[in-house]
Amino acid sequence: MRKVALLIIIIVVAAVIVGPQALFVIDETKVAVVTRFGEPLRSLSSPGLYTKTPFIERVTYLDKRLLIFDAPPDSLLTKDKKRLVIDIYARGRITDPLRFVETLSTESRAASRAIDIIASELRREIGLDNQSEIIGETREEIMNRVRDAVKPKLLDFGLTIVDVRMKRADFPGEIANSIYERMKAERKRIADRERAAGTKADLEKRASVDREAVVITSEAQRDADIIRGCGEASAITIFASALEKDPEFYTFQRSLETYRAHLADRTMFVGSSQDLGAVFNDIRQSASESAGSAPVKGKSSALDPVNTKCEEIGIETAARKLLSEELDIGGRAFILDSSEKVQFSDASLGCPQEGESYAQVITPGYKLTFDLTGNKHIVHANDDGSQLIRCGSDSK
Repeated sequence: MRKVALLIIIIVVAAVIVGPQALFVIDETKVAVVTRFGEPLRSLSSPGLYTKTPFIERVTYLDKRLLIFDAPPDSLLTKDKKRLVIDIYARGRITDPLRFVETLSTESRAASRAIDIIASELRREIGLDNQSEIIGETREEIMNRVRDAVKPKLLDFGLTIVDVRMKRADFPGEIANSIYERMKAERKRIADRERAAGTKADLEKRASVDREAVVITSEAQRDADIIRGCGEASAITIFASALEKDPEFYTFQRSLETYRAHLADRTMFVGSSQDLGAVFNDIRQSASESAGSAPVKGKSSALDPVNTKCEEIGIETAARKLLSEELDIGGRAFILDSSEKVQFSDASLGCPQEGESYAQVITPGYKLTFDLTGNKHIVHANDDGSQLIRCGSDSK
């Protein structure tokens, strides 16, 4: 019994010691390379449990997935003798595990070797392009050239490079500051130019508006003076007509005005009643002499040109109001280009509307042309301004 128990113990101890040396497991993310005294014998990539010669063979595990080779930033000289700080990285995978273990042994050594080769090729490629091209145009092309150049070199180590990418390309610190200052100065110059252009445009606009305001004010003052004159002329005409009908009323009215002129507020007379009567007789005599200069029939014809101008101003004002209402623009924005008297062939005033009928008689009237920012707007009116119609526009 002792011998059997001893034998069992020996077998168990041997299994515990030899088992781990004879068995190994491969998971789905790894590939295993079995070596004997450092010489690669075979590679295994399928997941599962495998055996090897204990104490003689060893297993090296390698990653099936993409490996990242991150190079440190390096200051490189470009074709135009300027420096750029380039930071790149590469991605690759182990495609020949036996050659990889034979030449590099470990992934850390592989990363170091790959970075050295990539940095060397990058330095050479950067020297073929100008700084501005690398920053703006040829970055992708440079990375492709570097990838194609290092791929056959790394295949000798069992590595296949999939991609090479540039993380950043910056100016060295001392150069970056001067470039930023130059960029700030350029942006300030552009801003000043735009600001000056805006100020100039503002002044021109203000000057234009001020000129337009002066023109509009002058026209308004002119129209006001004409309208005031028209009112006074109408008053004179009405007054003259009234005097022609009743001259005695005119004499009476002139007497009242004369009394008003001679007898101011709080006027005091000192004297006898005969003296006061003499004063009133003198006042009446003055009023009678003034009455002799009363307007007579026929003198109102001198006001006809004024009345005609008043009619034209009234028609122009009505035309501005018509355009303002139809176009929803302030009436003073329209500048009168021309106003001419015309004879329309019928009552449509030269602008017949579809579906309307008009009296076939010669109709005197006006044709007014207004300007609004280069666009001509035409209004037709009859001779007294009671009928107005917008008759088209002419855009330049």
